[in-house]
Amino acid sequence: MPRPRSAKASGGPSDRRAGAHRQRRTRQASKSRRHVTARVSWSRRVGLAIALLVIAGGAIVFAGGALNAPGSQAPGSSAALLPAPQIVAPEQLLTRAETVDLTLLRPTGLDPARDYTLRISVNGTTERERPLPAQEQFVVVGVALAEGENSIRAALLGEAGLGTTSPAINVTRDTTPPVIRVTWPEPGTTVYSATFSMRGRTEAGATLNVVDVASGAAPQTAIDADGRFSTQLTLALGDNALVLSSRDPAGNTASTRIVIKRADSLAALTLTVSDDQLKAADLPQRLVATARIQDERGQPVDGAAVTFSVSPPNATTMTYRTTSAAGQAHWPELDIASADDPLGSWLVTVLVELPSGLELRANKSIRVR
Repeated sequence: MPRPRSAKASGGPSDRRAGAHRQRRTRQASKSRRHVTARVSWSRRVGLAIALLVIAGGAIVFAGGALNAPGSQAPGSSAALLPAPQIVAPEQLLTRAETVDLTLLRPTGLDPARDYTLRISVNGTTERERPLPAQEQFVVVGVALAEGENSIRAALLGEAGLGTTSPAINVTRDTTPPVIRVTWPEPGTTVYSATFSMRGRTEAGATLNVVDVASGAAPQTAIDADGRFSTQLTLALGDNALVLSSRDPAGNTASTRIVIKRADSLAALTLTVSDDQLKAADLPQRLVATARIQDERGQPVDGAAVTFSVSPPNATTMTYRTTSAAGQAHWPELDIASADDPLGSWLVTVLVELPSGLELRANKSIRVR
């Protein structure tokens, strides 16, 4: 009769325990492999960080944040918290001076146990660094200015670097003297009138003074915002010396001396009419009015504007316009017509404007009886 198989041989409980023991070895092996994997992953992470440190020039960046990344602040850092000093705008933002004195206000909220440096920059370049005064308001003397526009800012330097920069104050330095130009009369022009309006131009916003050298008088001068000016002159015969002085808003000054020559005027106007004595019984009649014109030098005038007019007694005035040629102008159809009451004096007038602007006037009477 065969012997009964043992529990171990027949796969009894001993076999199950053996199987269970093998499973425990498997879990330990898996745990060991996970430990190795974790070590490899950390090593690779450190290597990646070192590589990024080289590439980024000192910044180690992880997915979850940044260590020493630009713009980050370490605990206790004061650079981002430093407020900017306030620059009080100077009264003169336009000047010819080489320097400007700045009034500044110390910002509040600074750590009294720390020292700060004040930095002033002009057009982006550091012009001055000095310890920040303890006073609430203080003055920085002699900040250098360049020709033209100067953008001035202020900031504080602390242990952690530069703080906030103040808004810009713009100061313009102008060292160019104003130009004075007389536009009328033109150089070398002779004036024939005792009163005369001189015109010219200087810098916009500037002032202008005119002084008569001989008398010391200052004629009245009007000047516009754009620099155009006019001066009413009373001229003596001969040379009239004048000194013109201008001062621009920056304080630059300039002066010039001119001479205006006044001569005796030879300008003349004569008016003739073909007949100046008429009988009512002979009306209507056609007359010719003639004007003879010479300029200030005594020369015949071409192209002068001429206006003739005739005013009958108790009737409307009639006019006729023409221009001069070779010093003469004519009204060839001066009609004296029959009227209800033609008797009396008919007034003929001629008005001439010379190219210089001088006006001449002459009258002639026609008697109707």
